[in-house]
Amino acid sequence: MTGVRVISGFVALFIFIAIITVFKYTGIAITTFLICFRLLFEYGRMALPGAAYRPARLYFILLGLIAYTTSTLKNDLLLHSFVLSTLLLFVQFLLLAKKEELPLEELVSKMGLCTLGILYAGVCPVYITLLAKLSDHLEWFLFTLLVVFAGDIAAYFVGIKFGRSKLFPRISPNKSIEGAIASLFASVIIGLTFRHFFLPKTDLVLMFFLCILTSIVAQLGDLSESMIKRSFNIKDSGHIMPGHGGLLDRLDAVLFGAPLVYIFAKFVVLQ
Repeated sequence: MTGVRVISGFVALFIFIAIITVFKYTGIAITTFLICFRLLFEYGRMALPGAAYRPARLYFILLGLIAYTTSTLKNDLLLHSFVLSTLLLFVQFLLLAKKEELPLEELVSKMGLCTLGILYAGVCPVYITLLAKLSDHLEWFLFTLLVVFAGDIAAYFVGIKFGRSKLFPRISPNKSIEGAIASLFASVIIGLTFRHFFLPKTDLVLMFFLCILTSIVAQLGDLSESMIKRSFNIKDSGHIMPGHGGLLDRLDAVLFGAPLVYIFAKFVVLQ
């Protein structure tokens, strides 16, 4: 399974690099839109299972895509598009409330899950495209992906080989403290190396702290997605790549890391 996971991961990485090399920002925006659709689909399938919630599931995906598209086209509308999309959720759930067989307590709980889902799978991907706009040659975009994925890979392989102490067994039994430490070191090493060659004018101390924060937040994103899956009693959010589960399983750390890097870079490092 490890070999399949590595091969499929490299194939996906090669395709993505080809897209951004040829189409640059436009390719990233289109690819992220498709990714956003898949993330919303996987989350909606977990949060709103069954035929009774099919209309709400489709409505949820539509609202999430509207929030993403509006925010990408005009970044100033990011907060407003999220607020409007979540308010529009009430319309669908009020319609569902007419069905006597659906308890009101359950509907309110599902509506809260969908609000979280729009933020998580619809709005957070916007920061991936914002990172692509932050520099002329995609340096911050590439920095984020390299730091997050380097930490993820290090945690996986070190955890398999040397993992003894459980990090959070109730949520993710396979994650270890040794893997988490390896993830932190890998993120810092890769991040500072990238900074040396591609972002040499940025402050070294600030970039050091950014690497640490990104690693921590990325790992929290991984654990948060595991908690969501555990609450729904499922192992993977989907099956989009061999050995990798769903797209939400693979990008959970990026969804947490991208907003942090964008905000820190724009308002601290680049000031």
